[in-house]
Amino acid sequence: MPTATAEKQDKSHHFDWNLLKTFLTIVETGGVSRAAERLQRKQSSVSLSLQRLEQRVGVQLCRRGPGGFALTEEGQRLAENCVDLGQFVKQLPGSILGPSPTPKGTIKISLISNLVHPVLDLTIATFHSKYPDVEILVQVDTWSSILNSLLRQEIDIGVAPSVERRAQFYHLPLFNERHRPYCGRGHRLYGKRITNPKKLSNEAFILTGADEPDQLSDFRMDHRLGTRIAAISVHLEEAKRLAVLGVGICFLPEGFAAPEVATGHLWPFLGKNKIPSMMIYVISNNNSTIISKQLFIKEFMLLTKSHNT
Repeated sequence: MPTATAEKQDKSHHFDWNLLKTFLTIVETGGVSRAAERLQRKQSSVSLSLQRLEQRVGVQLCRRGPGGFALTEEGQRLAENCVDLGQFVKQLPGSILGPSPTPKGTIKISLISNLVHPVLDLTIATFHSKYPDVEILVQVDTWSSILNSLLRQEIDIGVAPSVERRAQFYHLPLFNERHRPYCGRGHRLYGKRITNPKKLSNEAFILTGADEPDQLSDFRMDHRLGTRIAAISVHLEEAKRLAVLGVGICFLPEGFAAPEVATGHLWPFLGKNKIPSMMIYVISNNNSTIISKQLFIKEFMLLTKSHNT
């Protein structure tokens, strides 16, 4: 009578490993249709591969609906294992021939301004500790410029929101950034609570210029916020300074405004369930073969996994 271990081994012999490759492409591109485009296959064929994989592992791996494509908890774990497997396969020739040379050169990272997240900071620190010969070049840019620079392969890593998932990009979610309206101590709304955003339509706002995320712009337009302008600054630091001074109301990322909220210099008067949010991604170009980029992505994924457990 075969043991459970023997049965598992027998199943692995008949496993179609191409299903995992297709699944990872679906994850990287953010959906079946984009994966089909990258793989140059029919959408129905890619969808069938996903169904076969789900039947094989016995769990649902993703959800598709009006809210878009999203991995289940089991799907996220499988995706992480697929990436580890892919890294192993890529490194296999080098490991047979001998140890790979220590990476050198420069890794170019471009991110939106005043981004606050511990996993990103830890990834940069860990990467530097492991690969001290790689120079880390960090620059701040608008989210649209970051995506264009990635397309042209002028940078290696981009950290920004991505409204449109592009097939040539590899998106790894960092965190869901929430933007709340804040006012300073001298403002009449300081210490108050507002439940309906439309009640703010007559208030004067501090706007942050053309780089405002689309989700925030849509939220403002829907509630007619910002028709009265108190000030404009393309730099979040200066916009926050103006809000602290009581010049007007300003939408700021929660993490960025947290120190001033803790000291009482800023007040978040609108409830969390009423505020716009956007997913921030660590993005790379799939066509880039730079080893330092691949190592950075690997460190980020490992630290994300440990942070979430």
